[in-house]
Amino acid sequence: MYYIAYGSNLNFKLMRSRCPRAKPVFYLNGFRVNKLFGWKLVFNRYANIIKDNKSFVPIGLWKITKHCENELDVYEDFPKLYSKIYFKYYSIKTMTYIMNSNKLLKPSNAYMKLIYQGYKDFGLEIDHLKKI
Repeated sequence: MYYIAYGSNLNFKLMRSRCPRAKPVFYLNGFRVNKLFGWKLVFNRYANIIKDNKSFVPIGLWKITKHCENELDVYEDFPKLYSKIYFKYYSIKTMTYIMNSNKLLKPSNAYMKLIYQGYKDFGLEIDHLKKI
């Protein structure tokens, strides 16, 4: 199973503690996988994505086990806070979480630091976060 991360689960150290068997994936079929088109990053205290055909979200892709998915379910407070969606990404089945609420609330500085580190870990453009 593949998991698309866009918030604190981009952070390698945090993911290692939650899901030691998770492996970051940087390329699929020779393509760099680091953007999810048609979605926009927003915050409701925590990271969330919403449909937006004019935008993209910098992402990290993880290969995870079923056990890891279960651990992520707990961390993401699934199904209370986040729901799961499954879809094709570069022709593979992937999963991610989206928030059940559409509120927009500013994240804490500590939470943003975790995400900034995740952007560095995956080699994503930090400038994207600064625009939000």
